[in-house]
Amino acid sequence: MNQIQHDTNIVARLDRVERSLTRVRGTNLVLIAALAALVVGGANAPQDTMSVRRLAVVDASGKERLVLNGEDDNKAAGLAWYDEEGFVRLSAKTYPSGQSSIQCLDNKGQSRIALTTQTSGESSVQWRDMNNKLRIGASTKPNGEALMLWMAANGKQQIKIYTDENGVAKFNSGG
Repeated sequence: MNQIQHDTNIVARLDRVERSLTRVRGTNLVLIAALAALVVGGANAPQDTMSVRRLAVVDASGKERLVLNGEDDNKAAGLAWYDEEGFVRLSAKTYPSGQSSIQCLDNKGQSRIALTTQTSGESSVQWRDMNNKLRIGASTKPNGEALMLWMAANGKQQIKIYTDENGVAKFNSGG
């Protein structure tokens, strides 16, 4: 009789252990599901700040079309827009010296229109032809001078309109 009672106790104890194990497994599944929901939900939550050194936006083919770079080979921070063939067509940069520039480039990578500011206070706009020759230029200087130039294809100045440091307007034409 003692053996039967002992076997009954073992069966009852085993039954309790199995029920407890089932509860632990269920609790673990609920906890894992909650943790997964937190991770997935946290990944989709809006962030105030994102820090990257380089960010590339690609098109449907995986080609880079827009690249934000914290520092290039010249230590400049910039943003570049690429065409479908992979050429930079528009570029905006700031350099460690304080200079900044925006350039519109043709499909050969030549700067056709450039806007720059210098640390000296000078600012300029340049228009270049397909041969990378300056054709029209305009600038303001820190001393108050302002000028605009028109150049011939051979590089010879054709027209110059400017104001000197005293504000006197001047005009030159021809070579």
